[in-house]
Amino acid sequence: MTPVLAFIPMLDIVFRAGANETNALGMNAYMKNKFVFFGIKAPVRKALADAWIKSLPATLSPTERKEIVWELYNQEQREFHYVAIDWMNAWKKEMIEKDDSDFLKLLITTHSWWDSVDAIASNYLGKYIQKFPIEGTELIEEWRHSDNMWLRRSCLIHQLKYGNNTDFTLLMDLINQFKNDKEFFIQKAIGWSLRQYSKFQPEAVRDFLHDSDLKGLARKEAEKYL
Repeated sequence: MTPVLAFIPMLDIVFRAGANETNALGMNAYMKNKFVFFGIKAPVRKALADAWIKSLPATLSPTERKEIVWELYNQEQREFHYVAIDWMNAWKKEMIEKDDSDFLKLLITTHSWWDSVDAIASNYLGKYIQKFPIEGTELIEEWRHSDNMWLRRSCLIHQLKYGNNTDFTLLMDLINQFKNDKEFFIQKAIGWSLRQYSKFQPEAVRDFLHDSDLKGLARKEAEKYL
């Protein structure tokens, strides 16, 4: 074990002390029994995680931070994954590095489900693409043709927090590519991305919907605020 990974057992002790079997069963069921949970509800988990994060050395290198994230992500219980994602998403923009794209792909395609993928894609991935637009363009071009549905979904939702800075031309292009994809999570992402942008540019979204043959779940979600 490298020195920085010695911090993981400290969080494990805290989480095990706060475990709740009844909560865990409910969380497990909500997540379709895909993950094991300690049963620690979000507010408590975040408070415990914040205290643990404050105990980490301020001098951690980018490599050490990612090493800790990956070790957290390799723990069995889902709460560890949430801590990894929340911590990473809170990193300052200057901590985001050009070669993070492979690490992001690894995280999105590991223990994949909507809760983890959406949190990464709409936060760290979005900030990465804004900081490194050339590399970001290459990443989107690769992921949009991936066999992995979660990478394709990430392409659709990485701009959720861009507001008026959303590249709507890119979003429309992605939607037109994916509109006939029958996958629920793709259709939901199409609608979600349009619904979010409609908060800032409702007429642009109305015009797109008027001219498109988008239907079903995607259209229903897109029209929610129009």
